[in-house]
Amino acid sequence: MDGFKNLEINNFRGIEHLKIDDFSRVNVFLGQNNSGKSSILEAMAMLTGMSNPDLPQAINAVRARKAFSKFIETPYFFNNLNVAFPPEIKSELIDGTYRRLKLTLSYVFDELAEPKNEPQQQASTVTYVNTLEMDFDVTEGTTNHNFKSWLRVNAQGMVVNRKMADGYLENMRAWLIPSDLMTSNLANDLAELFKRNRKDTIINLLRLFDSQINGIEILTDDIYIGYEGMSQMLPVSMMGDGLRRYLSIVASAANPLTNVLLIDEIDNGLHYSIYKKLWQALFTLAVATDKQIFATTHSKETLLYLNEMLQENPHNKGELRLYTLEKTLKKGLQAYKLTHEGLQEACENEIEIRSVVL
Repeated sequence: MDGFKNLEINNFRGIEHLKIDDFSRVNVFLGQNNSGKSSILEAMAMLTGMSNPDLPQAINAVRARKAFSKFIETPYFFNNLNVAFPPEIKSELIDGTYRRLKLTLSYVFDELAEPKNEPQQQASTVTYVNTLEMDFDVTEGTTNHNFKSWLRVNAQGMVVNRKMADGYLENMRAWLIPSDLMTSNLANDLAELFKRNRKDTIINLLRLFDSQINGIEILTDDIYIGYEGMSQMLPVSMMGDGLRRYLSIVASAANPLTNVLLIDEIDNGLHYSIYKKLWQALFTLAVATDKQIFATTHSKETLLYLNEMLQENPHNKGELRLYTLEKTLKKGLQAYKLTHEGLQEACENEIEIRSVVL
């Protein structure tokens, strides 16, 4: 399995410092609102796309629920909006390699020059910042490789120059499913599965959601779902939020090209009756595609059905980790780990694990 063994985050969004160890195949983040759950998923997405200087704006656009994000919003990745303290994300991967990514923002006088060749000033001394640098390392054994990607904008925020890291080819592919009902990658996931003759897999997964479903097709302008007894298929864009959300999740989980799947608020838009079926599908697909999954949730019912699924499928128990995030007075943001035993005990004794009061 490719993916993350641990994660360390510094000065990223609302997280000043956080370290999490011992990830497994399926990992669930719990915690109060604004505790950093979504930021952890975004940090992982950044670390798997660290050669792409357009990625920060793309992630901001997803968070803001809009088609694109302005470069001026890039400082939102910096803790307390302080660009003097660069965000840094580190991880040891399961294959034993180490990754480190650092973001810096500055002003470069010559819009066409490389950052290292021109005098730079921090944001406090100029009207605006115009250069984002993504400095990153990959360490394998005793060998460390350093790379840098960057982009620059003009005073109007338009990109005037960018450079991808020389000699770096990304071998990890992560996909972030936001908490809303966007289905931006659904057609690509389905096309890959259909190409691999896996359409029956998707139909069987859809039948867990609704036993009347008997077909799915990608046509010119939409994805269409077939139902028993209906004379024609229905466009998924005209169907309920729950079906679209469920289909987006299971299609991404089934896509073998994705190494790491990141799902924000996994229960959003779904009826509680589908929770156990969804968890079972995710564990099964994660094993089948050798994938690592990370999800966030606020739902107590989601956890109850996750525990119920694990009791019925004990072979999956060792593949779960839960982490409750809590902002403590003495230690700052902490992640408290639970395995399936802790989840079972909490469910049986009605112990609250979505928040830890210290």
